[in-house]
Amino acid sequence: MKIKIYSTILLFTLTLVFVACEDFLEKDPQGTTTQASFPTTAADALLATNATYSTLRNWSYHSGGFPILDIMSDDAYKGSSPGDGASTVGVFDNFTHSADIGSLDSWWNSLYEGIKRTNVVIEYVPGISMNTDLKNRYIAEARFLRGLYYFDLVRAFGGVQMVLTTSPSLNLPRSSKEEIYALVEEDLLFAVENLEEKSA
Repeated sequence: MKIKIYSTILLFTLTLVFVACEDFLEKDPQGTTTQASFPTTAADALLATNATYSTLRNWSYHSGGFPILDIMSDDAYKGSSPGDGASTVGVFDNFTHSADIGSLDSWWNSLYEGIKRTNVVIEYVPGISMNTDLKNRYIAEARFLRGLYYFDLVRAFGGVQMVLTTSPSLNLPRSSKEEIYALVEEDLLFAVENLEEKSA
């Protein structure tokens, strides 16, 4: 009797193993866009370019930079009473902050998220069949924003990892401050050459 039960369990388990390997379980993601399928059309190029601006609307982008770029400089003063925000903003005012305080980590992540989105446009939009002027405008907008995001990073942290592709190495070395500024300048000059004046 025990042998029959064990045989049935073994047969059932083997059946599950072979059935589980069928292709019908391998479904493409639905409801989300993958890099393999986006952007591929002119409409996608517009959506991808619009996404590069979303970082500017991210709370972390605005709340993370002012302590290190403004309060620690002569641009701003913490203000208010000494105890108000002492643990979050005051530590930047008196230079006693540490790497895990405040919102520096979310600011860093927000900037690199923006860089990833700009790299999607810079890397994929050139291969899309569409109006050349519009294509260059989208790429120029993305390069302007990438330059802005790296400008914030280099002012706050000096040399940082330079990510120029959507699939970078997991062990990127830290670039020098001069290399980052050169990239910022290159991106901004490309934007100047390819974006129209506001009056136009």
